[in-house]
Amino acid sequence: MTEMEPHEAEIDRLLRRSLDAPIPDLPPEFDQRLMREVRRSSQPLHRYGRFLLTGYGLVSVMACAGVMRGQGLDWGLVAGMILAPLALVAAARWAWPETRMKVMHKPS
Repeated sequence: MTEMEPHEAEIDRLLRRSLDAPIPDLPPEFDQRLMREVRRSSQPLHRYGRFLLTGYGLVSVMACAGVMRGQGLDWGLVAGMILAPLALVAAARWAWPETRMKVMHKPS
């Protein structure tokens, strides 16, 4: 094995310390508490919340497009990679009520 540079040796020590640390664990019944909280706060978003969520989404799309374009991808590919998941979500939301109704009224 070759001799490590000083910064590589420091990174190696940091990684070894991190691997020796105990594995984090969630408290018992975490999933039940989370679902209870989600159900309690599942009210429709207020105007401010919708505005904030929309702004976050737009900034995220612009940042992703900028990063992909900075990596040399063509604008057409960037647009496709952004619009394809949005179209998939729209199609899923459109199809969801039909699927739910079929499952709920399925003959036994």
